[in-house]
Amino acid sequence: MNADSIEDMPRAEVLVIGAGMAGGAITCSLAEAGVDVVCLEQGQWIPGERRPHADRHYELRRAFDWSTSPNRRRWETDYPIGTPGLQPLMLNAVGGSTAIYTAAWPRFRPSDFVKDVEHGLSPNWPYTYEDLEPYYDLNDADMGASGLAGDPGAAPRSAYPNPPLPLGKRGERFASACERLGWHWWPFPMAVNSRDYRGRPACNYCGDCQSGCPRDSLAGSHNTYWPRAVAAGADLRTGARVERILTGASGEAIGAIYVDRASGRRYRQLADLTVVCCNGIGTPRLLLNSASERHPNGLANSSDQVGRNLMFHGLAIVEVWTDEIVEPHKGVICAAAYSEEFAETDAARGFVNGFTLLCCGMNGPGYQAAGSHSGNVAPWGDAHHEWFERHYSKGFAILVQSEDLPHPDNRVTLDPVLTDSDGIPAPYVHYELHPNDEALLSFACDRAVDIGRAAGAHDIKVNRFMDGNRTYLPPAWHLMGTARMGTDPTTSVTDATHQAWDVPNLYICDGSSFPTGGAVNPTSTIGAMALKCADGILQRLGKTTFR
Repeated sequence: MNADSIEDMPRAEVLVIGAGMAGGAITCSLAEAGVDVVCLEQGQWIPGERRPHADRHYELRRAFDWSTSPNRRRWETDYPIGTPGLQPLMLNAVGGSTAIYTAAWPRFRPSDFVKDVEHGLSPNWPYTYEDLEPYYDLNDADMGASGLAGDPGAAPRSAYPNPPLPLGKRGERFASACERLGWHWWPFPMAVNSRDYRGRPACNYCGDCQSGCPRDSLAGSHNTYWPRAVAAGADLRTGARVERILTGASGEAIGAIYVDRASGRRYRQLADLTVVCCNGIGTPRLLLNSASERHPNGLANSSDQVGRNLMFHGLAIVEVWTDEIVEPHKGVICAAAYSEEFAETDAARGFVNGFTLLCCGMNGPGYQAAGSHSGNVAPWGDAHHEWFERHYSKGFAILVQSEDLPHPDNRVTLDPVLTDSDGIPAPYVHYELHPNDEALLSFACDRAVDIGRAAGAHDIKVNRFMDGNRTYLPPAWHLMGTARMGTDPTTSVTDATHQAWDVPNLYICDGSSFPTGGAVNPTSTIGAMALKCADGILQRLGKTTFR
């Protein structure tokens, strides 16, 4: 590329790359403290009226042009994933994946931060749950989390900003089944309004959360942090696809080159500090694409840890059908209630780590007839009506979510052939379950089946996400671990403040920062972690910290 074709933009104090959960929280915190901050996001704002909820084909559109996977959705703002069959949850847009996720909002447990002490097969985090707790509280307030404090299976915490969402009939059935088994259950925390909150209305329980929320009852950074950030003066540039991070003569980060996708013109954005927030696949992709003479293996990668230690969670879905109408098409899709009965390691099981079981919905009639989450497809012909009578609206899904070990061979690399529409190499993902994780997931699926039986199910289907060759191919909803924090520069990419060991003015903060993945959804922890990271940057800049 001819350097003369690149136009310079005014220098900023801080450049943030990516406008998702972490990018939104960090940019908002910096802008409201008076920092001159620019954020580059290759996607756009998604207005509520663009979403397919009012379309009579909404279920079909949710599966294709509103799929959570870029490989199926194929929007112009997407980039492809080279791995055949992999369907990760990713969205390039203001809000990132929070503009299309289900807003599950549990916290990590204190034990999740000290796994090296617990069993030695995963590293410790460089700080504790208690260090992160005030940022969890702040993030909950900013997002309007709904839940019920006092869960005896979790760490003590302050009250939620909003009361818990109703269990509904499916949640009540799940809860009663857990009680028959003598297992703990609790209302599931959600970043969904159970009542009007900060100008966003209460949820109307339409059930189509996976296409995003046209009412903004479901919180993401696009309708919480970003309006505040823009109001405080943050310069958010959409349609700005970053090609690479630039480095100076001494190897420091000096900014980035990006393409304005509307005009096709290239720009150089210089900054004193650069913060990468591109998710657990996009962040290593950008760092590896930013190789230079001073950083031949990719930026911040002298440890060879960039892209490694990828975690998705061990995932499976068990669907159960009873003789009672439980309305799985109503309410939030994920989740009414959950059980953390098996969330901690029990060495007597023969493996380490734990799992959670979430009571989830099944979407609408078309989706249920097409197999819902388990492939239990309604037959054609006369048998269709009999199947529908026994199954429609009478079941619920149990999402099995287990902690996977951070294995160095599970990694993101650059695809040698595939590129995005601007010629930037696409990521390639390799992921396999460790034998420990296979045993854990198998045990967890059996426990979900136990719930189905205790609920009086007449039909139970287990989806282990195996392809035709019996190879585990998870939906990859959670992208973690590929640029992890740590205390040792040889085994991690950043320190506890998210500052890269190799590049002192480069920060990396998103799901890639996680040393371990826990057994719960990560977004609440990403947001809390990002607020903590922003505090560290503000301290470095001599600004007021911790609102």
